[in-house]
Amino acid sequence: MAGRADESSERRGAGPGKGPGTGSGTGSGTGSDAAPGARPGAAPTRLNVAEFLARQRGGALPGGPRAELMGGTLLVAPLPRPREVAAVVALASRLEPLIGGRALLEFRPALHLGEADLLRPDLALLDAAPRFGRARARPGSEALLAVEVVRGAATKQVRLPRYAAGAVGEAWLLDLARGWVEVYRSPGAGRYRSRTLRYPGELVGVVALDGVRVEVLGPL
Repeated sequence: MAGRADESSERRGAGPGKGPGTGSGTGSGTGSDAAPGARPGAAPTRLNVAEFLARQRGGALPGGPRAELMGGTLLVAPLPRPREVAAVVALASRLEPLIGGRALLEFRPALHLGEADLLRPDLALLDAAPRFGRARARPGSEALLAVEVVRGAATKQVRLPRYAAGAVGEAWLLDLARGWVEVYRSPGAGRYRSRTLRYPGELVGVVALDGVRVEVLGPL
């Protein structure tokens, strides 16, 4: 079926890498922004990214590699379901031989998206030559692609705008319940201006990497 369009960590390089494992899964906001399973961290005060990273370096963050920061609130992401892990690992295995040394493929990298926003997508393609060194958190502008499994309405309503605001080049939302992928491109003014639906069997290209086209929801 043709796609329909409307306008609107763990590093994995060229060799074998680790899957998302127990460090995978994504959280969302609290209250009306909360995704299923997401819960606030123990720290009640609002943090900025610099404070978050300082606590992380000192081992003072609950949740370890599952800790995220959204709007200054510390969150601990839930563990992923086996089907979610399988979908992300399968996509990574199809992407890996296509990218060569042009990008880094990472599970759950920390992306610095704003003063008080640090999120960890399930999978990302990152600039192979970072402009700001090997920091613990990569600026969103160094992310060519962020991939997230849809886990409730907050994935699209709360997390996706933050990727756009952080200048992440494109975002793929894997909706395993509906059996399609939402491809978002052209970030600007806190939103993606292009949205396309893709279905199993269809190939999706990575805008920043010529010649890279992959079946996003293929056999697990």
